Amino acid sequence: MKKVLLTKDVKNLIAGQNNFLNRTDITVVTASTNAEVLKIHREERVDLIVTQLETPGIKSEKIFALIRNNEKLRGVSTIIICNDTLAHRERCKQCRANAVFTTPVDTALLLIKMQHLLNVAPRMNYRAALAVAIQGKFKNRPLPFWTENISASGMLIKAKEPLSKGDGIFFSFFLPDGTHVSGYGEITRINRPGLEQDSFLDGIKFTSIDPDVQSAIDAVVKKE
Repeated sequence: MKKVLLTKDVKNLIAGQNNFLNRTDITVVTASTNAEVLKIHREERVDLIVTQLETPGIKSEKIFALIRNNEKLRGVSTIIICNDTLAHRERCKQCRANAVFTTPVDTALLLIKMQHLLNVAPRMNYRAALAVAIQGKFKNRPLPFWTENISASGMLIKAKEPLSKGDGIFFSFFLPDGTHVSGYGEITRINRPGLEQDSFLDGIKFTSIDPDVQSAIDAVVKKE
């Protein structure tokens, strides 16, 4: 069982999203102030805290200093949401967060990062067992996209923005058996489906991936 602590503003931000937090193996608790964040974590020993830098009450820097300096509390992963200013970024550094998101927040990427920090594999649709959300780099910023099919040598992805042939891309996702896959690849072919004008299909060839991971992918593909 994984425990996630969200502050009230973060919970409202992702409310209504179709996300992994609704699973029976995930427990979500909510706090309205930083004092509550600390109190709940002390009592529950949560696995992940997702909060706003400007959460009411005690300053976030003090709360996370207490957490990081406590042997029993420091193991938690943290994500902090802040304004895109130098002052806020410096404050987040003091909080020693695992990840920082600036407003406006891309909730799809936030949920992907939460899954990664929790090491929770997305549940697969039976007819599309390999259609998992993955995260790449597009023009030096994250781009969410989905696998249409996959093999040990590459994969076909669907994205909302066009990529270019020859683009390098970093990928990170989970296989249906929970194996975490990450590495680098290259766009080798591009195609725009005629019926879906707002999405693009791109073929990726793996250029840097662990051989054991390739074997795991091959095993899953053969099983499916």
